[in-house]
Amino acid sequence: MDAWPFVGRDGELAAIERAFGGSDVDAVVVAGPSGVGKTALAREALKRLRAAGCQVEWAAGTRAAASVPFGAVAQLVPADWHPVGGPPGVLRAVAGQVGAGGGRRRVVLGVDDAHLLDDPSAAVVAHLVAERLAFAVLTLRTGEPVPDAVTDLWKQERAERLDLAGLPAADVDQLLDRALPGQVDGLTRRRMTEAAAGNPLALRELVHGGLSGGALRTRYGVWRLDPGFKPRTQVTELVAQRLVRLDAQTRVVVELVAEGEPVSLPTLERLADAAAIRAAEDSGLVVVNRSGARVEARLAHPLYGEVLRAGLPLTRARMVRRRLAEALLATPMRRRGDALRAAQWQVDGGAVTRPDVVRLGARQAIGWSDLALAERLARAARGAEPGTEADVLLAEILEYRGKSAEAIALLSDEPPPETPDPVMWAVTRAETLYWGLGSAAAAERVLAGRGDLADGTLSWILMFDGRCAEALDAASRVFDRADAHPQGVIWATAGGTAAAGFLGQLSRSAAIRERGLPVAAAYREPMPWGVYEIEIADCLAHLAAGDLLRAGAVADRGYRQAVEAGVPMMVSGWALFGGLVAASRGHLDASGALLREAVAGFEENDTFRFRRHCAAALAEVTALGGDPDEAGRWLAEAEGAGSGPNRVFWPWLELSRAWVAMSQGAQADAVAAARRAADLARDTGLPTVEAAALYDAGRLGGRVDRRRLDALAAALGTPFAEALALAGQGLARGDGAPLARAADAFENLGHDLLAAEAGAAAGRLLRRVGRRGQAHLVRGRSAAPRARCATARTPLLVNDEVAELLTAREREVVLLAAHHSSRHIAERLGLEVKTVNNHLARAYAKLGVSSRAEVRALLDT
Repeated sequence: MDAWPFVGRDGELAAIERAFGGSDVDAVVVAGPSGVGKTALAREALKRLRAAGCQVEWAAGTRAAASVPFGAVAQLVPADWHPVGGPPGVLRAVAGQVGAGGGRRRVVLGVDDAHLLDDPSAAVVAHLVAERLAFAVLTLRTGEPVPDAVTDLWKQERAERLDLAGLPAADVDQLLDRALPGQVDGLTRRRMTEAAAGNPLALRELVHGGLSGGALRTRYGVWRLDPGFKPRTQVTELVAQRLVRLDAQTRVVVELVAEGEPVSLPTLERLADAAAIRAAEDSGLVVVNRSGARVEARLAHPLYGEVLRAGLPLTRARMVRRRLAEALLATPMRRRGDALRAAQWQVDGGAVTRPDVVRLGARQAIGWSDLALAERLARAARGAEPGTEADVLLAEILEYRGKSAEAIALLSDEPPPETPDPVMWAVTRAETLYWGLGSAAAAERVLAGRGDLADGTLSWILMFDGRCAEALDAASRVFDRADAHPQGVIWATAGGTAAAGFLGQLSRSAAIRERGLPVAAAYREPMPWGVYEIEIADCLAHLAAGDLLRAGAVADRGYRQAVEAGVPMMVSGWALFGGLVAASRGHLDASGALLREAVAGFEENDTFRFRRHCAAALAEVTALGGDPDEAGRWLAEAEGAGSGPNRVFWPWLELSRAWVAMSQGAQADAVAAARRAADLARDTGLPTVEAAALYDAGRLGGRVDRRRLDALAAALGTPFAEALALAGQGLARGDGAPLARAADAFENLGHDLLAAEAGAAAGRLLRRVGRRGQAHLVRGRSAAPRARCATARTPLLVNDEVAELLTAREREVVLLAAHHSSRHIAERLGLEVKTVNNHLARAYAKLGVSSRAEVRALLDT
């Protein structure tokens, strides 16, 4: 933290260097608010000029030095000078000392915090500039009184003034990446970037405070900042200094804005007099701007709010929130989020006067996926006004938060007679039964015959249960009703879009999506999660059907939007699905980063029980990357989570087992697991996944079931299924030509790893039959996809010598020998230890190696 890096400011540095190299001015004044990076910029500029051969001197104004004449420039006085001649003598001595360095073209003087210079020191600096004895770079804080000698520099056009704005977001990202080794999760990055608002000092103090207090820490290699973190370091002191200057009425205005920002100006005018509001604005702490049709008051810097709220006594904070709630409840509350704000202020203020508004606020909090807030509001509303409606709302939120047992206990087996909305009761009950207990059958019974909202929910549940044909039927029933409930349409669109993709029907998937997406967009206010669910389904559909370019584009866009919106659950979901797409492409580094972010996020909130499948995906990614130990740990975590819901992902879990086994050298086990995955996908009714699993069995070194793969390709008719059948044909027949064509098809779909594998295998087979020219061309075309998945290690990508020189048994033994003893290999393969050693000896002779370490090195090349 002491060596806080310097980044960005290229334009400002260039401006200082131009000013030094030109003849128009003899100084540059860098002005800006506290902490924006003025000193760092000046020091970096002087560092560069020193490197160019200049003599560099440094002076700094301080409040302590300002009490002593010439205190800021004392170090510029010659060591052997005797105090004679009064102030003019000091000036002459400094001028002689500095001027001896060669003048303005050779000497550069940095003056930090020039607004704090005592008048004699300011006069010395002005003299050095005016006589062109040195080129000066001065910094000063805006809003502070500046000595006349300094202001005269730019008034007389002797100095160029640079007003320093906050760092751009890209530069803040660089600061974070250099300050925190490793990966920073998307929401932490966004929160710190927004809180710092381009101010490097603020960012530094946020990072320092988070690290020192333990609120900023790594989980699975990902830096995460606790949501409740409050800065309590140098930034706090800076804000406190500004607050002590305020009178009582002005401070009340600042506190109201801090607790409620943004606060509409009419609301603020109900709570404070106009003079106090103007004084708060004049202080620079509060700004008033127009937002659409509303004029709103905000704090001038996000950290002001963090610091003010952290330092406000609890009783005073409750009073402020009650006043805000009363003022907002007295308005029509037409604006988006008004109900949520009024609900939160009532609860935080300790006085719930409108439970109906608190329940509505809880629903809005669900929509924005702030489930912790939603639960707090729902509990408060239930305490203020008990009843079935409050029970259903709280149960729904508890289920979303993974508190299934408590949610189920709130809902009886049948809706009570006084239930105001029996269908919503059924939907909530079904969600607790499926995602809480993993019982799709029980969820179906609760939803049966309850109309379009229930059918939409059923479509979503059936898709996750792997019953995609039935999910499409349920979605169709919703679309057949002209006046279907909007929420039912959104769920049916999400369920139908994904289900059609798993069935290989991408045209139908697109049609369903296009039908429901306008409804989700139209109802974004009450159901902001609607578009998110449909886009997740679209990504999943294209992932299952093998169009990774489309799936990746959707995931990238969704992740960025979720981070910008600041919604943790959505960020975790997009990190998971983006990670799955990247894993399928063979982009292991990107995939691992996203999946680790997702698995950490799911520890806090895992509404749809995705964490198990995220861990399984990490097992596969680390296995493909050549780390069998970590892969085994992730797989054990996935298996330890039990079965539960989401059968649609179970075949993918089996494929993760296959690749982990392969990384451990257990080829036979790997092939068997891939075949189990294919059978499970067939029995569940997931033909796209079945085709991919059948091909994986061949990729892992097993026999390709061509008849079954060809039948699936014919039935599905998708480019991906046809490419899998073509590649399967090449592997089964030992024919490089179809593999070469498949490699091109895979690359066009974004499957870089499959393309690289097929290209490598095709090159070997073509070379083996003497078609070396064609082999060279194929391998050249596969170089680009191979480069994009350079860290992947699979059987089809192993060293050509291993692939071509060894028998199947020798190859199996060698792969195991990279990580296991001969005794372990013998037990696993049912062989004698002597037989294993004989296979190893023959393999070593063929490969020209003599140890397991050399085998590992060969397999990694």
